[in-house]
Amino acid sequence: MRETVVGERSLNHSGPDSQADRRFDEKKRPKLALTLVCLSGLFILWIPVNLYWLAFVPGSFAFAGLMFGVLVLSCGVLGWLMPQYVRLLGAFAMILSITSIIGALGGLIIGTVLGIVGGALCLAWGPASPGTGEEGAEDAKEECGEDTGSAEREAAATWHQWFK
Repeated sequence: MRETVVGERSLNHSGPDSQADRRFDEKKRPKLALTLVCLSGLFILWIPVNLYWLAFVPGSFAFAGLMFGVLVLSCGVLGWLMPQYVRLLGAFAMILSITSIIGALGGLIIGTVLGIVGGALCLAWGPASPGTGEEGAEDAKEECGEDTGSAEREAAATWHQWFK
């Protein structure tokens, strides 16, 4: 791994091996949220699959139910494969699970509720930052100095927690 220093900051250039390790690291995925989104997609698909003979009849919404179910399920699967897009996929899963009431009765409403909860958990998920807790507070104290007020130290600690 090479390190390039630009000004006071250093940029790490990692090779392809570390990117592959990062991609398949199980600790960096919201497992419960993605499981709920996948279950939601399966529940939403259940009704249109049982009504497959009606799916292509003119005026039937069963095809829309198939489409919504497949899209919600694909949001869950893509979240497992590409965790960097989990928040966006969670928002799509929420919208699609709500609109699935039109074509699939929302998977007997169970699929809609699971999709909303799973999508909300995906939206709320964020990887743990390395500077949280005591380390972030110590970095803030070093940057501000001991003679500053407590409000400034607290603001600096929050800054370090969020942006480092």
